Amino acid sequence: MTKYIISIVPLTRIPLYRDQSFYYLYKDKIAPGSLVKIPLGKRTIDGIVLESKSDFPRMGNIQLKKVISITEEKFLTLKQIQLAQFISDYYFVSLGVAIKMFVPQIAKTRNKKHETQNMEHGTWNMEHGTTNKIKLTPEQKSAILEITKTSTNYKLQTTSYLLFGPASSGKTQVYFESIKEILKNKKNAQALILLPELTITAQEIQRYGEFFGEDKIAVLHSKLSKGQYYKNWQAIKNGTAQIIIGARHAVSAPFKNLKIIIVDEEQDISFKQWEMNPHYDARTVAEELARLYKTKLVLGSATPRVETYFRSSSGFAINSSQNRYKLLTLPPLRTVDQKLRANLNMSLPRTVDRELRTTIDIIDLRKEHWKNWKKVKIVSPISEKLESEIRWTLQNKFQTILFINRQGMSTFSACTTCKTVLTCPDCERALTYRKRGNYECLHCKFETGDFPMCPNCQGMTFRNVGLGTEKIEKEIEKLFPSAKIARVDSNSMKKSVKSQENIWADFSSKKIDILIGTQMIAKAWDLPNIGLVGIIDADSLFAFPDFHTNENAFSLITQAVGRTGRTGARYAGKAIIQTYHPENQVIRWASEKNYAQLYEYEIKERKSLSYPPFSQIIKLTYKDFYLNSVEKESERIYQKLKEANNENNNLQIYPPCAPYVPKIRKRYAMQIILKIKNEGKLSSLLEAELKSLPNGWQIDVDPISLI
Repeated sequence: MTKYIISIVPLTRIPLYRDQSFYYLYKDKIAPGSLVKIPLGKRTIDGIVLESKSDFPRMGNIQLKKVISITEEKFLTLKQIQLAQFISDYYFVSLGVAIKMFVPQIAKTRNKKHETQNMEHGTWNMEHGTTNKIKLTPEQKSAILEITKTSTNYKLQTTSYLLFGPASSGKTQVYFESIKEILKNKKNAQALILLPELTITAQEIQRYGEFFGEDKIAVLHSKLSKGQYYKNWQAIKNGTAQIIIGARHAVSAPFKNLKIIIVDEEQDISFKQWEMNPHYDARTVAEELARLYKTKLVLGSATPRVETYFRSSSGFAINSSQNRYKLLTLPPLRTVDQKLRANLNMSLPRTVDRELRTTIDIIDLRKEHWKNWKKVKIVSPISEKLESEIRWTLQNKFQTILFINRQGMSTFSACTTCKTVLTCPDCERALTYRKRGNYECLHCKFETGDFPMCPNCQGMTFRNVGLGTEKIEKEIEKLFPSAKIARVDSNSMKKSVKSQENIWADFSSKKIDILIGTQMIAKAWDLPNIGLVGIIDADSLFAFPDFHTNENAFSLITQAVGRTGRTGARYAGKAIIQTYHPENQVIRWASEKNYAQLYEYEIKERKSLSYPPFSQIIKLTYKDFYLNSVEKESERIYQKLKEANNENNNLQIYPPCAPYVPKIRKRYAMQIILKIKNEGKLSSLLEAELKSLPNGWQIDVDPISLI
């Protein structure tokens, strides 16, 4: 009987210095991409087939194990396997681990009623077809024409774009019209829309559903049930889904005829997966996805990453595998609806901006602490100005968003007797006081009992210092007891995607007056009734000494402020930024929406220090339960890397150092930073050393943070 040798990648971690595929025997050929069951050691695991070839006499009579069974033929596409190979090579991760992110879990039974893919339009009280009635500006038309034009020679045409424009400049409408034009001209074409946060998924389903129809949309994200995820995955694979909306994981979908990729809010760090392997960035993977499908890639942002803007303004790419972006700029639209404003009969007080732009006030919190040259004993986290603006917003039936970049009731808690800070026993980080009365670690979710004791003096009373979402919620409830208030942070939204859909539905239908939240609510929401945005503690955005801090802070402030004064609003809106450092130039630039100043400052700083985009960073992290072991191992690897580098001046290797959070979940950590200048590259010896790192080491290419 004829037998075939089948090359299969086991869906598990295989050391990088070893071959990533293994050979098995089977009675027939098996198509590439098929999902099979195979023996590996004493285990039976899943694998993906790469190729089949006829058996042949083997030296030394080598015995091969047999494929146990075929789960599904042609389960993955060839392009999915190629993309997984790119992820494996670029991010130094096992091919099996990379491919595993492309393989959905197949629900054993799917007779139960799945949750609906989209919410009913009526839930949001929206008018059908309103999106199609919008009149395009000349700049929008020009951008759409540029994005949708094609050439017979793919290599010569521009395929990657940065769509740059302030909040409410009409970027989403450009996405709509570009996709519409491409779907019209390309039979069975598909479009991928990548979003940074699940909290904005419901809004985008509504908007794209209104424009294209719900039956053409498939949603992919981690909060879907196995059955619904697999159902949507199959709809993408067979081509019935033309509009694919999802978070970063959606890059792994089995596209049949992908023709355009949209990365909305491209500056967002949520596109980077840093919690688990593979530590990929969806923006980088989207570039490779666009290359594989020979399709258009559009990155949109009001506050693009410095690296992205540099590549669009200079035509420079960080390495030869990356494309340059063509810059498409949109000016701000006239945001206030004149008819709605006339219907208000000019009843708005003089705080309304007559130039139809959001008024932004920077509040110096130092003045809240000192009245008539005397220190105020009790100071509210809500300044007098912000309180009065919230009151006015409530009276005029507008809605308020209050943004604070920390959850919980405090930043830390100190014993009132001996001043010892209450810390997590597993992470050695300050615990956060919760509204329900206990303390929690934000890193590992350790929780104390209801009556914790000071580890130093056994005292049981603590002073809670700092702010969080729960403390602001409590303060707002006290100041405005009749207002309808809701809170959005990772703790309140962690249960299911329904929590996020419900908060969007309630807020968009005006069932919530004041929404308090972290950065989950600071971007992309487009609601004309938001009259006020308050940034409670702008200084907290600068707490981390990292080279991305300034641009991240600028982006969050600008994005938060951009939630008010949207297209169709009857009021231009107000934004209050509270700070103890009103002289901070980044806060000033953000309040003026002056991205050019931030970019000019940042690009000079990064060039002088050889930070991205003038280099590439690789962060190596080692973790172990014993500090001595961590220090010895990190020093050993550092010396080996230095030897392998052989004094290459275009590559710097920094000595081991403890990260900003040196201990998480009882494990200590040390990290080594590699900085590769643009004209440099990893030597084969150094690459081999990275691939042979022992267990306990993590490799993070293009990390979002160095601390």
